[in-house]
This record gives sequence, structure tokens and C-alpha cells, in this order.
Amino acid sequence: MIDLTTPIIPYNGTGIFKLNESYDKIKNYLKKQNIPYDEEISKPNDIDPQWNIIGIYKDGGEYEAIGLFFAKDRLFKITLCEDFEGALPNGIHIGMTIEEAKKIDKKLTYNDWEEDYESTEGYWLNYHRKTHQITIISIFIPALERDDFF
Repeated sequence: MIDLTTPIIPYNGTGIFKLNESYDKIKNYLKKQNIPYDEEISKPNDIDPQWNIIGIYKDGGEYEAIGLFFAKDRLFKITLCEDFEGALPNGIHIGMTIEEAKKIDKKLTYNDWEEDYESTEGYWLNYHRKTHQITIISIFIPALERDDFF
């Protein structure tokens, strides 16, 4: 069982999942602990390397609680979705409105291309367009903020 209440630490990870960890180490841990997961392979374009994406669900739920994104054998991004109950160090969490989050992190800026809010503190927020509630928090390695990461 994965703890879905752990703190979300930008540039670091959450719970047992640490950014920059190897794909094999995390996959072996999930298998050893009998934690069910889905896996897909994605090739975003002809230039970037292949991504391996692991999805972990809450108690066999319908929606993904944690998404783990690997490139070049390293965990470079973690997405925490609607069933995840942990919070960022500043208190921002899934279910909070984007307006509330903007009061906490005054440096949040909207990215028209990605259609999300980005923080200089190392996280991105996706939200529901009608309710304005945060639905996904993404954390990542610092190198992902550079255009030449891949």
C-alpha cells in the first residue's frame, strides 16, 4: 500500500518516490510490495527520449493517484492526482481552489501553452476549468525547467 498523505517536496519527491531514482529500483519496489500499477511507454516526439510512465491507483480506484515519469532510466516528474491527500510545504493541496493557491504563492503564473499554473518553487498546478479546484500537482527535477533537458 502506498501512503497517499505524505508531504509533497518540490525538487525532491513524496514518500518513497524520490526524483532521479532509477526506473528499475522503483519498479522492483512496487513488485516486491505487491503494489498494483499500470505502465505505458510514450515517445513525445522524434527528438526526446522514450518515457516510461507508471500509474498507481488508490485501492484499485478508477483514477490514478500518482504518476511516475521516467526518461533515460531516471524519475524526472511525479504527478499527484485527485486521490492524493498530501500537501506542498506551503499548504497547497489537491481540492483547493486555484484562487486560494494564488494567495499562498504569489509567484504562481499561468502558462498558456501548458494550460497550467507554474511556481518558481518547483511545482505546477492543473485545475478544473469550471470549479477552479486543483486536480494535479506536479513536481520535477530542476533540470526539467531548462529547454535543453532532453
